[in-house]
Amino acid sequence: MSTYLRLLRYLKPHIRIFLLGILCTAIFSLLDKAVQFGLLFPLADRIITDQAIPTPAWLPDWLRAIVQWFNQAQPRTVLTAVAVAIPPLFLTKGLFEVFRSFYMNDASQRVIRDLRQGLFDRLVTLPLDYHHQTTTGTTMSRILYDTGIIQNSITEGLTDLVQYGLQVIICLAIVLTMNWKQSLIVFILVPLIAWPIGRIGKLLKKFSQQAQRVMGELSSTILESISGIQVVQAYRYESVAEAKFAGLNERSYRIMRKLQKRMNALEPVTEFVGACCTAYVLWFGGRQVLSHQLSLGTFSLYLGSMVSLVRPFKRLARLHGINQQALASAERIFDVLDTPSTVVEHAKARLLPPFHRDIAYEHVSFSYGSQPALRDVSITIQAGETIAVVGPNGGGKTTFVNLLPRFYDPNEGRVRVDSVDIRHVTLGSLRGQIGLVTQETFLFNETVRANIALGHLEVDLSAIVESAKRANAHDFISRLPKGYDTVIGERGDTISGGERQRLAIARALLNDPPILIFDEATSQLDAQSEHLITETLEQIIGGRTVILIAHRLSTVRLAHRIVLIQEGRIVEQGSHDELLHKSPLYRRFCELQLMSTGKS
Repeated sequence: MSTYLRLLRYLKPHIRIFLLGILCTAIFSLLDKAVQFGLLFPLADRIITDQAIPTPAWLPDWLRAIVQWFNQAQPRTVLTAVAVAIPPLFLTKGLFEVFRSFYMNDASQRVIRDLRQGLFDRLVTLPLDYHHQTTTGTTMSRILYDTGIIQNSITEGLTDLVQYGLQVIICLAIVLTMNWKQSLIVFILVPLIAWPIGRIGKLLKKFSQQAQRVMGELSSTILESISGIQVVQAYRYESVAEAKFAGLNERSYRIMRKLQKRMNALEPVTEFVGACCTAYVLWFGGRQVLSHQLSLGTFSLYLGSMVSLVRPFKRLARLHGINQQALASAERIFDVLDTPSTVVEHAKARLLPPFHRDIAYEHVSFSYGSQPALRDVSITIQAGETIAVVGPNGGGKTTFVNLLPRFYDPNEGRVRVDSVDIRHVTLGSLRGQIGLVTQETFLFNETVRANIALGHLEVDLSAIVESAKRANAHDFISRLPKGYDTVIGERGDTISGGERQRLAIARALLNDPPILIFDEATSQLDAQSEHLITETLEQIIGGRTVILIAHRLSTVRLAHRIVLIQEGRIVEQGSHDELLHKSPLYRRFCELQLMSTGKS
């Protein structure tokens, strides 16, 4: 219940539209029953049997006056009045049905828009450890599939709850007013619905949770197979991928079949109870009509009201099943919204002044779960210094640089910039002074201009061009069909690896940051592209503090100091020549780069 109430809180900003929807629904429901029952009475009693319509004492004066007019008028006059009244009543009812649907759908769409936006906003601010632990398919499933289930619940659920809830109240009021003793059968039989509906509802929630997990796995399989289609086809992996997807697809089908089977069981149960009530009323009331104790019109109104309770109860029972599925989806979404961030910007965080002195790692340790990545690392990097971080794969190099922009926070120790603990400054002011180029360059399916200006939407084209020139990217950009307005495709697949890397460097340089981080920027490039990138690095590192994670000696030689990291510890520091003489591990690194130690 608390989950559903929390979901309904998203209606608060749009309560005016929602209340308009409720008002239109209420008027529609009243007119709906007025058209059915208000015309049934005069038609049966005055027109067919020529009997007076009963006027109970509880009727308001205005309604009593209408009933008296019907009783005094001739049957032909009543017939004419009824015929004339039908078109405007249906027209008015139809108008309010249009407004009801518009306002209720608008309110639900606004709620889903806000919920989806809140979920996305939360996801993009969660630190890297969350995204490394959660598959992309699961994340997409929550944003698209789960919010779709909730949208269905709000759009259909709230509308049905208001509309059919009001119809139940109207019909119950009619039958209780006309014969409360006989109507008690409703209160005896209706609770019999509650137990099976409750049991089925729990199963629906359980199967819905299973369906959502499978949907996440399906999404992950699709993403992996399509994004890696070249590998799939090259290694003849198609049959394995097809079999994996077929297995998940079959699981999804079976779970959805179970869901639908139980959803379909709700309505027959409700309808059976309604049929029992109707049979009892028909038998008991029919005897009164035959014995002239009850008029045909009165009996028709009473029977019609009882029968009209069946459909609302069926819809409300189905609504319970829909809500159980929505609750399962809402819990998954709220799990994300409630996920505590391991990187928190403190309320009193201050702006980081322009960097000018040094970066210091002080006894820093970090672990991924129970797996240590850095162990008691201490190092100071002076402003304007270029350091190259080398070492075996898995040694902690990427973790070392990821701590500086606060993608993670250390488990022990601290990182300081100009003697200021970076946990005490705003993330924006910290990351605004750092340019990052990663090993796997990520470009968006946008123009070259948009990819370079990422995060700087109002920057001038002249600044973008200048940044591209510094990154040795302007020449190849100028040769593109539309220059800086060329769309480069998903992940920049329409340009080469070296060109993608130079665009990434241009992006990092746009804000002219004093600190640059290059995470294996040349490790996946051919010799010509590597040479161009190395030339670019030589031109841009002057006057900046640069941290290079390097696997190529061409990059390492650019550094003032080389830091050798192994098993999460800094094991050696020094220049290229110094390490060649004192570090067997570094010499091994050089040998793997096909260079003799004598060529130093």
